[in-house]
Amino acid sequence: MTAAVTALAGAAFGQPPPAPPPAGATTNALNGRQVQAAAMAKQAAHGEELFTARCKGCHMPPVEHAPSRSELAAQFPDVIIDALKTGKMQAMASGLSDDDIASIAVFITGQPPDAKFDVAAEAQDRCPASNRFNPAGPSWNGWSPDKQNTRVAASTTINAANTPKLAVKWAFAYQGGRYGQPTIVGNRVFVTSSSGQVYALDKNTGCVAWSYKARGPVRVTVSVGKNPKAPSGWAAYFGDMNRNEVAVDATTGKELWVVNIDSGGRGILTGAPALWGNVLYVPLSSFEEGVAGLAAYECCKQRGAVAAIDVATGKMLWKSYAIPTAPAPFQKNSVGTQMYGPAGAAIWSSPTIDPKRGVLYVATGDSYTNVEEKYSDAVEAMDLKTGKIRWAHQMTELDHFLVGCPPQRPGVNCPTPNGPDFDFGSSPILKHLKSGKDVLYAGQKSGQVYALNPDDGSLIWQTRIGKGSALGGVEWGMSADNDNLYVGIADRSLPSLSALRLTDGALVWRHRPPDPKCSFTGRCGNGYSGPSTVANGVVFGVNQDGHIRAFKAKTGEMIWDYDTAGRRYDTVNGVKNQRGGNLDATGITFAGGMGFVMAGFNGASGSSGPDNVLLAFSVDGK
Repeated sequence: MTAAVTALAGAAFGQPPPAPPPAGATTNALNGRQVQAAAMAKQAAHGEELFTARCKGCHMPPVEHAPSRSELAAQFPDVIIDALKTGKMQAMASGLSDDDIASIAVFITGQPPDAKFDVAAEAQDRCPASNRFNPAGPSWNGWSPDKQNTRVAASTTINAANTPKLAVKWAFAYQGGRYGQPTIVGNRVFVTSSSGQVYALDKNTGCVAWSYKARGPVRVTVSVGKNPKAPSGWAAYFGDMNRNEVAVDATTGKELWVVNIDSGGRGILTGAPALWGNVLYVPLSSFEEGVAGLAAYECCKQRGAVAAIDVATGKMLWKSYAIPTAPAPFQKNSVGTQMYGPAGAAIWSSPTIDPKRGVLYVATGDSYTNVEEKYSDAVEAMDLKTGKIRWAHQMTELDHFLVGCPPQRPGVNCPTPNGPDFDFGSSPILKHLKSGKDVLYAGQKSGQVYALNPDDGSLIWQTRIGKGSALGGVEWGMSADNDNLYVGIADRSLPSLSALRLTDGALVWRHRPPDPKCSFTGRCGNGYSGPSTVANGVVFGVNQDGHIRAFKAKTGEMIWDYDTAGRRYDTVNGVKNQRGGNLDATGITFAGGMGFVMAGFNGASGSSGPDNVLLAFSVDGK
């Protein structure tokens, strides 16, 4: 048992023990506290045993795919419990009782299992009834303002002249933002959270218009569009980690329909749905990568997919798997459990729409088993009306990968050899060049960037700008104007933000960030893993060190550097002295004269409330 556990109920990882009782406290009260402390210490000790057996391999050094133990300690127990019961860690909690799961949460956080952030208080500062949703005006709707995923903020007034004057206008604190990039439509900002809360905020003040509690954690970016069945005529669409795609009225947050995309227990929804016409295209991802050590698990059956949904009714029109061949038995693992394949090719990111060719493009993740196929680590084109795969171009062959396999630890389901984990985590970008040609661009965790012919997927050029790794290379996205592609690299050895010429992939400029000096506790790096954003000749990069940096698109000259984690914020919903944190999976979004970003991807121990803060920027903070 660790000293942290014995020190009064597992107040682990630097958290202070409870304050002593006030003078004059009764003997019964003291005895009650002692009994409670002893019970919590016993629970934490049991949790430590379970953590060591099931979690240590991925959450203790060397940590590559998971938050460190100290980062987990900054969370509320209910966040840990939700992840183990309904979230991405379900596989690792297989066979555990509710008491076992609660014990793990107590050990990790040093708090009683019922400790949680008060979501009701989180949503204070409600908008007045007169503050109605107005969709007119500048917007950034979904992963990108356009369906080609260029991430160009076409409706903003932010430019090279006023970017250095950007300052925080208001801040909103909330638990578990992490992945939900802010969507701006008219006078509303829509954000999601891994706590399951979805919010509609007033763009100018940050007041809460409505909040919606989803059926599971939500990490997707919201897409908004017209809906004939919504009382207001507009709906907001998003999916949760339990594979439920949801439509709510954009004015009130009232639920319109819910459809479950997939019956597989390891499937999740992570990419923003793409709305085109009256159809919503929803990508299906998975966390089946985390089953290496589960001897009784029939690895693996989950495949990435896209589901097309009628926006009015929620009816699924078609569903197309990224790997067309269904998983079948192929061998047994070392304890005799049947294994299946092919599996994998999760679709993490938002589809790219090409109305001209009548297709959507997706980029896929790695394979999970040794069964060979040609659709993982690939770019694919699917027919908009039927979902039929028109073409697929695989970039990395035989990338069969599970988290927790050697050299981290042995696993009964591990592929041989375990692959490099070179997923595509970012959306392809479709550009119409000045020459009149259309080109499709894709960036991979291998550090490679590709230009493809959208007609057949054939390669036009490729450029390596990073070494690549499981958490390196191109992670979550790129952006493009009419001249260049702007690519962030998350490599720990040589992180960068670069401009590549669209026509041939030649390097135009490259920025290498300084060594990280993070203003937060938790995973500290300086990779550009989040997606870049373009606004009127300015490129904005978000860095793991918590900095937003802005560059002139043509030259790479840096004109603004803002440390979101190095400041404290008094938020509009009543949290004092809230700190930010690192920036990772989502970028900064702009509409009109304002920009929005979520700071605190991995949380920040020592924060005074929830672990994320949404920052609203404007010129001079006005």
